[in-house]
Amino acid sequence: MGYVFRRSTAFRVSRRTKRRGEILGQERHRAERQLSKYFSKEETNINLFAQIKTAVSIKEAAEHYGLKIGRGNMVCCPFHADRTPSMKLNEDYFYCFGCGATGDVIDLVARLFHLPPAEAAKRLAEDFGVAEQKPSVLARLKRGKTQMEAERHSFRVLRDYFGILQDWKEHCAPQLPEDPIDPRYAEACHMLDRIGNMLDILISGTPQERGSVVADMQKDNRLGLMEERNRQIKEDAHEQS
Repeated sequence: MGYVFRRSTAFRVSRRTKRRGEILGQERHRAERQLSKYFSKEETNINLFAQIKTAVSIKEAAEHYGLKIGRGNMVCCPFHADRTPSMKLNEDYFYCFGCGATGDVIDLVARLFHLPPAEAAKRLAEDFGVAEQKPSVLARLKRGKTQMEAERHSFRVLRDYFGILQDWKEHCAPQLPEDPIDPRYAEACHMLDRIGNMLDILISGTPQERGSVVADMQKDNRLGLMEERNRQIKEDAHEQS
């Protein structure tokens, strides 16, 4: 059974307790950095983003904005002092072997011009003449079915992760004030409310809110990364039992 620590006006907080709080705060920040690849605070226009990515390739955008493409679709990375080409332009994403910068065509423009993703998408739309189109009735029906499947998939993955966090918070909590903070406990403390809110949105949110959650999870393959991590955690727990 873990201890519950509450503030008290009757006693001074010991240095050990203060230090424990500092350590927990550091672990929470570490967990936030580790999990930042799964979540983004940017709200996006899903239709425009999808159209931009379909209409404009990484190479086209790079050439248009002044990057010289060499052999093997390599360019000098504009995000660090690159003397020899170290950024690879793949079909739908870029990756720099020097500084690790990566992303899609919208991310490239966002970083080049220091813009939020939504503004970068608008700039690409203006520069390449991409107009947001209203889908036909058949396309809307098909998109609705696809969107529902994406929401269900996101819900399953988030629900599994939520269960893992609940287990960690219960079983990885420190038993004594001097016990070290388990990173799993810190991650659970930091992420439980956030994941719970996302699950609530997928259950009872508006179509726009649910779509925003799904788009957020699909960005940079966050959903796939989380699903694989959940699977590995469960396998490790099964082997240890």
